[in-house]
Amino acid sequence: MNFNEFTHAQALEMGLEAVRLVKERQWRRIGVRIILHDVLVFQYLMDGKNEDNYLQGKINVVKETGLSSDEVFNRSAEFEQFLDKAEYCVSGGAVPIIVKGEVYGVIAISGMTQEKDHELAMEVLKNAYDRVKA
Repeated sequence: MNFNEFTHAQALEMGLEAVRLVKERQWRRIGVRIILHDVLVFQYLMDGKNEDNYLQGKINVVKETGLSSDEVFNRSAEFEQFLDKAEYCVSGGAVPIIVKGEVYGVIAISGMTQEKDHELAMEVLKNAYDRVKA
């Protein structure tokens, strides 16, 4: 998904949608963080969640590779430099927000299985993209 632009309002909508979907589906509590150009524009930690280093670690993976943290996990043999380093979390749940072909930001979700974290991040990103294209 390649956006022509991505605003703070879109990030807010995307973050709130992630929280709403988790509540509706009665999934585990999550943390959601969205950054655009290294600026934190949305963060929510559901009750019972503390500051989640996994969120930042997943974001760091995306920023370094330009790939989702799930893809890096699935190709971990190619990305050994990120394994076992405290500042990186090679686990699904962070997805790049692409604007005009460049990584513009990241949405990261943590708190469920890495598969569900990735699935939810992709779902809300796709929904944001579909709203722009509609």
